[in-house]
Amino acid sequence: MPQSSMADLSRRDGGFKSYSCLICRQRKVKCDRRNPCSNCLKAEKQCNFIPPVRGKRKRTKPPREGLHARLKRYEELLKSYGASIEPSEEPGDSESETASQPDVEMEEAEPRSESRAGMFGLEEAKPKLITKEGTSRYFESALWSNFGDEPQHPDVDAVDQPMNVQESEMFFEPEPSNRLENLTSLHPPSQVLEALKEIYADRVDSMMKILHLPTFLAALTDALRHPQDLSKSLEAEIFAFYFTAINALMEDECQNLFGVQRSVLYARYRLACRQALVNAGFLSTSSVVTLRAYSMFLMCIKNSYRCDALYVMSGIAMRLARKMGLHRDGTYLGLPVFEVEMRRRLWWHIAHVDFRAADVLGARPSLDLSCTDTKPPLNVNDEDLDPEMVQPPEEREGITSIALCLMRCELMDILGKFTSGRPGEARWEALYSPDITVAKKESIISNAESHYEKKYLRYCDPSNSFHTFLSFSIRSSICKMRILVRSPRQYASTSAKVPQGERDIAFSNATKLLEYVALVRAGSHGLNKYIWQLGTGYLWNTMLHVLIEARHRKIGPEVDRTWQLIGAVFSNCPQVFEDTTGPVYRALGKWTLDVWEVYVEASKAAGLPEPSTPEYITAIRRCRKPTTESAPNANDFRPATGSSLGHNRTQPQRYDESLTGLEPFESYPNIMSFEMDPNEWLQWDQLVAEQGGFVRVDDI
Repeated sequence: MPQSSMADLSRRDGGFKSYSCLICRQRKVKCDRRNPCSNCLKAEKQCNFIPPVRGKRKRTKPPREGLHARLKRYEELLKSYGASIEPSEEPGDSESETASQPDVEMEEAEPRSESRAGMFGLEEAKPKLITKEGTSRYFESALWSNFGDEPQHPDVDAVDQPMNVQESEMFFEPEPSNRLENLTSLHPPSQVLEALKEIYADRVDSMMKILHLPTFLAALTDALRHPQDLSKSLEAEIFAFYFTAINALMEDECQNLFGVQRSVLYARYRLACRQALVNAGFLSTSSVVTLRAYSMFLMCIKNSYRCDALYVMSGIAMRLARKMGLHRDGTYLGLPVFEVEMRRRLWWHIAHVDFRAADVLGARPSLDLSCTDTKPPLNVNDEDLDPEMVQPPEEREGITSIALCLMRCELMDILGKFTSGRPGEARWEALYSPDITVAKKESIISNAESHYEKKYLRYCDPSNSFHTFLSFSIRSSICKMRILVRSPRQYASTSAKVPQGERDIAFSNATKLLEYVALVRAGSHGLNKYIWQLGTGYLWNTMLHVLIEARHRKIGPEVDRTWQLIGAVFSNCPQVFEDTTGPVYRALGKWTLDVWEVYVEASKAAGLPEPSTPEYITAIRRCRKPTTESAPNANDFRPATGSSLGHNRTQPQRYDESLTGLEPFESYPNIMSFEMDPNEWLQWDQLVAEQGGFVRVDDI
């Protein structure tokens, strides 16, 4: 007899049951399984032994999909995306294998399948780029990227729906002139147009390489045969082309070509370009051509708009670019070779403009830079690209027309290495960070310098003005990095003194940077044609470092040379000598006078002859400390301006003191406080940011 049967028999013989009585089960107490049990006897209850009935277990998981069914579904998904699935050479094997073996359940794949499908039953999402009649829309949302070739959220207009002109028009600040209804009359005559083409190719194209000149000029020629039939997007691009070329003209060239002053011509075509952008509905556009026109417009208005307004406007360009999928490399989207390259150029140009606007305003760069896989443009010239090409061209060695744009892309990548690997935080402020040692920072800078030397600098031709400008740009960036790495602000919060070796390196690079600035702004080596796109913001911190170090050293050959460089730089910054100017210029003027007085006293104390007062020191004293003396004579110092160099880059500007909150000249702190109080650096940064936000009252 089996062992289990013998156990049951012994239990029945001894009066034991194999399960608890009903009362004990209900009370959830231990039963001794006698009949009757001790619990029922004690409670004087009827003891009943009823066999328990086990209910059916509920399934806690949905039915699992078999392996072969899953493979079949995956093949269908691949076919829906255009994949070619080759049939098996021996079809009988699969059938026999299916019949002879049960389906294999895959535990780990089931949660992934549920997460992809979700409650809506959607298949795995795939980003999609929709192109139609020169427009493009990029969709990342799973819900809208799986709805065929016209994925649209109900609240979003169709791609080809006419743009709302009013919403674009309200974005701009009001112009003094009336709204232009017809732009046809503003197309220049053929002779002037040919001159503008040459100006653009020589002075503008290499500064912002977003137009493919052979293609654009051909389209321009065809469009001007019937200007009344122009598409709105092409019209915007054409007037952006006019505007950028005119912005690079000098005063005498404007008189010769158009017979009017540059300020009048600039205002006329700024208004025309704005109107063309409004007509094209740039604020909600899906046209890459319109976005390119808007990007060109942004490059020409930095002397007409507040810096904080430019920061917002560059952010609009970033969002439009992302909406069109420019943050995704075109090779991943299956686009033609030519379009891939042009989209790369436009994306990185917009990224650099937004990066610079954020830097001037003291803000962090756009987070869109941390979620892009767009590759840098190829190092090729326009003649290497063709809309019909099917294979990308081979990159050239040396300097091409896009070299400056590539150098800027690489600089943003280099700055990102100072942020401990955090993406999207590439900014100049990262060089102050104590997270990375000075030795590590210097290693990054040295590697960058070596890269630039091998890729660009060794190919520079001194007789080529663009090569010289590129060389100055690269060397200035290297100098700026070395200055910031050894900035005195890093030691201001501690009792430690700045090592003399660090001071020497920072001072040497600061004076080099001033030399480069003086050469470019003086128009040496034919560089005056690039002054139109230069600002002065990058000078302010460098000038402050030079003045701090000159105050520390007091006298010496290096200090003597420094005063000459300061004069050369100030001669091309007329704002320093204006009675009513921005707070940064007022502060720099005050500190320049203070350090000069220390220099004179130190020279006397050392037994040296008293240095003669430079004319720029006299000019600063005159405008900062006005006296009742007679008017200056003809021999007084006259700072060089843009007009004296043949280029009236900026209009006369006056700062509204009620908006700027200018402090009295004597209220600015002593320059030596920067070496002891970190709050002085914070206030200086705020002063620089506010300088960029001042309202400029133009005469145009």
